[in-house]
Amino acid sequence: MEEFFGSILAATFKTSDPVNMKKFLGIYLNAEAKTFDAKWQNQEQQIIAIMRDDAFGAKRVPVGELHKIDNADVRQSFEPGVDLAARTTAMLKLFHNMRAALHVPDQPPEKAPPSSGSGRNDAFGLLAAGLLNLPQPYSPIKFGLVWNIDKRTWVHWDGNTKSPIARNLLASLGLGAPLHGKHADLQFEMVKRQTDLTEKIRPPLYPFAIDRAAAQRGAPLFASNCNSCHGGPESDKRLYSVAEIGTDPHRAGMFTQKLADGFNTFLAELGAEGYRPPKEVGVRSTCKYFAATLSGVWARSPYLHNGSVRTMQDLLTPSQQREMRFHRGSHVFDEGAMGYTDEGAYILDATASGNSNSGHDYGTKLSAAEKRDLIEYLKTL
Repeated sequence: MEEFFGSILAATFKTSDPVNMKKFLGIYLNAEAKTFDAKWQNQEQQIIAIMRDDAFGAKRVPVGELHKIDNADVRQSFEPGVDLAARTTAMLKLFHNMRAALHVPDQPPEKAPPSSGSGRNDAFGLLAAGLLNLPQPYSPIKFGLVWNIDKRTWVHWDGNTKSPIARNLLASLGLGAPLHGKHADLQFEMVKRQTDLTEKIRPPLYPFAIDRAAAQRGAPLFASNCNSCHGGPESDKRLYSVAEIGTDPHRAGMFTQKLADGFNTFLAELGAEGYRPPKEVGVRSTCKYFAATLSGVWARSPYLHNGSVRTMQDLLTPSQQREMRFHRGSHVFDEGAMGYTDEGAYILDATASGNSNSGHDYGTKLSAAEKRDLIEYLKTL
């Protein structure tokens, strides 16, 4: 999703250059090359003047607001008499609307954030920049738990959000629901329905064969190596500092009290048909990580909050011996190691900022046989 939106946004910025706009319009209008070139040459100076005056289509509309555009103005055809200057103006307005819907400024950043790769993004970093105008250091995370969230009072990797509807409203805005001042242009009932459905999702059962004898031997190993953090009631007692667990600090450290206050104010002032602002604070800063229940953990690889450890077998290996580079995006499951194979288009580099695979050295001193038994037990959860 991040790469999809990123590629769209990059394209809207690149078309602020007349040379790129010409290439785009020729393809977009499905025009015969010679005819299009002649038409462009006839209007080129007019088009250049338009783009020099307002390359991002943002001058004649309030910040964050959308232009009203008629479908005919952006028709995808090269009919006789088409006005390329007018079509260029309409496309610049459309590209502005696309950026505004995603709460992205019309001026491109000096440096784009790195790609997070399959199954990861910098969710709160994007929301902080887009909704609060508070850019944060790049802090990639893998997708959060989507099952049994009704059993948790505070969700996300750091236990920072209490209100389920607030969580999904922020997600809706982050994924493109327009914001007019402080009023969200969205179907609140659909957000509410989706929120209610997410509260009912349960973990998937392991779909392959399980060595039941090994799993039985692994049960006491789980009790002595994992349960003290990942078991018991889902309360704040499961919040652990970076100093305690030694994992990458970026995500825990980036969500400060200033950000929490900003999101609480945003949600209190947000207007949307059917939405009632919360009566109590629903976002907080913990600067810690939450040890989630391990139900369905077999389906959660790569592991750690930033997805920097490819398999459970790797996670049970001392951190200094874990692989520092691997591919993400595979759909092939390694049953023995409990995780996805080292395949895919994206290469995760654990030496890059936010990608550290250090810490969480629990269970690393077990023997190879004990680790196998523990992995078999984890498949039963």
